[in-house]
Amino acid sequence: ELIEWGVTKKKANLILNVDGAIAAAFVDMLRSCGAFTREQADELIEWGCLNGLFVLGRSIGFVGHFIDQKRLKQPLYRHPWEDISYIRSLDRDDAA
Repeated sequence: ELIEWGVTKKKANLILNVDGAIAAAFVDMLRSCGAFTREQADELIEWGCLNGLFVLGRSIGFVGHFIDQKRLKQPLYRHPWEDISYIRSLDRDDAA
């Protein structure tokens, strides 16, 4: 109920993605495991200590994709550079 209240506090129909669900579960475990006081748990959360879990998960996913592409003898997918580049070269006329 507390998670539902926190999620719907700003918007009644807010949908949690997997990262939000994992974050809620870890905050709940951190606060209720008995290893930390409520103040200590809140301090760890404020410091961003749980952010490492998301980086770890993304890294493991990337390594999994890399291994799978090697197994399939395919290169890693590269999105076309022109679709993602926000930098354009300036012509002499543009610089003036």
